[in-house]
Amino acid sequence: MRPPLEDTFISWSVPPVQMDELWSAGWWYLGPVFFRRASIEWGGRLAPLQHLRLELARFRPSTSQRRVLRRNRDLDLRIRPAEVDLERSALFDRHKVRFNEGVPHALTDFLGPNPATHPVPVLEFGIYRRDRLVAASYLARGHRSVASLYCVFEPDEAPRSLGIYTMLREIQWATEQGCRLYYPGYALLEPSPMDYKKTFHGLQLYEWGGGWRPFSRQVPGDGPVWGD
Repeated sequence: MRPPLEDTFISWSVPPVQMDELWSAGWWYLGPVFFRRASIEWGGRLAPLQHLRLELARFRPSTSQRRVLRRNRDLDLRIRPAEVDLERSALFDRHKVRFNEGVPHALTDFLGPNPATHPVPVLEFGIYRRDRLVAASYLARGHRSVASLYCVFEPDEAPRSLGIYTMLREIQWATEQGCRLYYPGYALLEPSPMDYKKTFHGLQLYEWGGGWRPFSRQVPGDGPVWGD
C-alpha cells in the first residue's frame, strides 16, 4: 500500500541550513533515507499524517508539563553525541514491546549507523537515575532548527512520563542555543499513541500546498501514549 503523496531521496550528509529548509518543507528522515509523505499505513489502512513544529519563542510549559518537570527533579541529564551501543539497543528492545504499530526493528533504523555525524549531527539526551540509564532521546541539529527523532525509556518508569520530560529538556536546550524551531515529528489526524506531541503550546501544523499555520494544543483522552 503506497501513500498518495510520497517523495524520497538518500543522502549521507546534509548541511545544517539545508536541513532547516527540508524540515520546513515537510521532510523527515530515518538514517540516510529522507521522505515526505501525507499519510502512513496504520491499522491496516492509510492514515493522514499531521506534521508539527513548535515555535520556541511562543512555547510555555502547561500545568501538567510543569508537574512532569517537578516529578523528575531527582533525575540527571547527560547530553552527548549520539551513539547506539548494547545498552541503548537493549533499552530500545524493552521499550518497543509496549506498542504494536509503527516501531522499527532496531534503534539504528531511526538513527542510522553513525548518528553523531551523519546525515546531520544528533545529540543524545540521556536521563539517569542513580547512574542507571532510564531514558534516552535523540535530537537532530540543523542551523536554527532541531528535530526530536525518537525516545526510549524503561517501561517500569512509565509513570514519570519520560517521553514528555525529554521533550521538555530538549526544548529548554534548543532555546538556550538560540534555535527558532523544534520539530517533534509527525502525529496522526486520528487518536493515536503519538497524541502527546499535540499537547505543547506554540505548535504549528504543515498543510500540503499551504505551508505552516497555527495549531491549537490538544489534551489527549485516556489511554496509553508513547510519551507516558
